[in-house]
Amino acid sequence: MKKIISSLIVIALIISSLLFSSCNAYKDLPYFKNAETSTIDTALYSLKNHEPKIMPNDMISISVNSIIPGAANDFNLQAAAPTATSSSQSPSGGSGGSSSYVVDKDGVVNFPVLGKIKIGGMTIDEVKEYIASLIYPKYIAEKPIIDVRFLDFRVAVLGEVASPGIYKSDNGQMTILDALASAGDMTIYGKRSNVLLIRQKENGNLETYRVNLQNEDLLANNDIYYLQQNDKIYVETNKSKGNESRFGRIEGLAISSVSLIISIVTLILR
Repeated sequence: MKKIISSLIVIALIISSLLFSSCNAYKDLPYFKNAETSTIDTALYSLKNHEPKIMPNDMISISVNSIIPGAANDFNLQAAAPTATSSSQSPSGGSGGSSSYVVDKDGVVNFPVLGKIKIGGMTIDEVKEYIASLIYPKYIAEKPIIDVRFLDFRVAVLGEVASPGIYKSDNGQMTILDALASAGDMTIYGKRSNVLLIRQKENGNLETYRVNLQNEDLLANNDIYYLQQNDKIYVETNKSKGNESRFGRIEGLAISSVSLIISIVTLILR
């Protein structure tokens, strides 16, 4: 009799441990589990040092402005006479216009007067300085003011998120958390420790990265935490979803089994 009771108690303990382990699945859900140990200096460093790079297929605007009236017109695809509105928006207060370009697969744009120039892999500030150096002093007596902006900064978010799709940024900047938030965040079935990031490099090749969103060190990794234009994020499904129905049956059976065991033990001890 004692052996039977002992066996039943052991079975009950095993089933209870299985139920307890399933209840601890919530530990896999938080982002940056130990983020409280990260310093403010780390976050500030990440913010100061991030600059998105121009990549193939990017759509950008480049405007050339000069304090010399009419001097910059030839360097803009849509040159126009300055108006009160455009003059107030121009940092130089002089002539200029706005032109949009699509960067080709080699990172090249066909620029007025200058011809084909390669800007792929450069940051916004680097492009500004580069174009200014090509224009001044060869074509213009005063150094021009160059304005460069992303026109269609977008990333794709796929997999275990609430709303998969393509999301845009108005300011040419997006973090991986921004992208996930735009997609309605991960579902409870998203694998937070192994997110796939697909990125096209300036040479046109694709590279993949495995991102652990539970690691606080990601906050200091500018190349990954801050996304590039046309990045693709794929959130894999964790094991829970694949076994959801099976786990549901097991948990239900476990509860019934524990109740049955308790009833049997009660009857035996009477």
